[in-house]
Amino acid sequence: ISHTTKGYVLAAFFITELLGSLVLGAMSDRYGRKIFIILGPILGAIAVQITAMTSLLWLLVFARLLEGLSTGSSVPATLGYISEATVGRPNLRARVMGLFEITLVGGIAMGAVVGGYLWKFFGSSRTLAGIQLIVPAFSINGLIYLMSLAVFLWGLRDVRRRSTLSKGSTSEPSHISAVHKKLKHYYEVFKSPAVLMFSPAWIAIFSIIGVWTNHSVGLMTGKDHFDGQMLTGSIAPEKFGNGFATLAAFFALGVLAWSFVLGRFRKTNVMLVSTVALFTLLLTVSGLNHLGSFSSPFYYSLLGLLLIEVLLVSGFTPAALTYLADVTENYAADRGSIMGLYSVFLGVGQLVGTSVGGYFADWNGVDGLVLLSAILGGITAISLLGLRRREIAEADRLPAENPLTSSR
Repeated sequence: ISHTTKGYVLAAFFITELLGSLVLGAMSDRYGRKIFIILGPILGAIAVQITAMTSLLWLLVFARLLEGLSTGSSVPATLGYISEATVGRPNLRARVMGLFEITLVGGIAMGAVVGGYLWKFFGSSRTLAGIQLIVPAFSINGLIYLMSLAVFLWGLRDVRRRSTLSKGSTSEPSHISAVHKKLKHYYEVFKSPAVLMFSPAWIAIFSIIGVWTNHSVGLMTGKDHFDGQMLTGSIAPEKFGNGFATLAAFFALGVLAWSFVLGRFRKTNVMLVSTVALFTLLLTVSGLNHLGSFSSPFYYSLLGLLLIEVLLVSGFTPAALTYLADVTENYAADRGSIMGLYSVFLGVGQLVGTSVGGYFADWNGVDGLVLLSAILGGITAISLLGLRRREIAEADRLPAENPLTSSR
């Protein structure tokens, strides 16, 4: 199938992730985090088994929808859990949010390595216990979901929330009024300048992630070739997995380093530094794509530069997560709902990036992805500069409005 069609199939994941994050994130505030964290690997295990047993396009789309719901259930609940556990401790919150990103990136890195070899050895049809498996590799992947399920079942203790009922109230509000309240909070938070001005930047960044994570493997390991582009159709799946894992490992290392110093800097400054590094990274990728040969004397120099740029770019996600966690201080009873905005932005961004990225991949291969990423990077920079100006204006206005503060 074309990269465009493949993009639509892959993008189905983000539809249910987006909707699930809104609904299930709010429900985790009401019914507790653990049940929704556990639901994630259960849905994921079912989804990969469906993928292993069929080649029908509509069933593959259904499996992707289930996988999206898996993420939409577990991620907001997990972030709400972290946000609630780090109240009043900004440095700890920055470190824990950084560790969350490291586990995410570490999982992607391991998946890239293991996935490449699983595809190499278990990528063809086999019959196991009388069941025809189109791609047994996906069934084996289900074991990872079951291991995570075991960890959550026996290793996670839910945090009891303080009651948010008003004094004199003897019962919880109805389901309808609770949903209405959650939606109202979503609207109030989203329309606030701190979130509204930031949302284009985060959506654009997640779109870039969607572009590369969902289309680079098909372009670089597939059969399509584009004249003058060294990276298209020239890399074996297992080598791509190893290379992708290396980049992910450096990204995780960068997140770890940033998480220890993030509390000392303004979050928008860190995100702006990472955005500048993004543009230099795209120039480096373009340079690698047009070397002409992997034996070029510039190949390893550009690879080294790429790894340094990945370290700088990695600061964006923990800074953005910490920024959103800070917003939840004004909505202490609805942390799961508000941290669900993380998955909302993730879902919208990757839906856009994966869908649109297919057109650019079919049009001009890796160069097409670089151009689309540069456009999205421009949107990110404009959004962050506007948010930064607003923060400076507010900081200048506070002393004038508070004489006691200005006299200290």
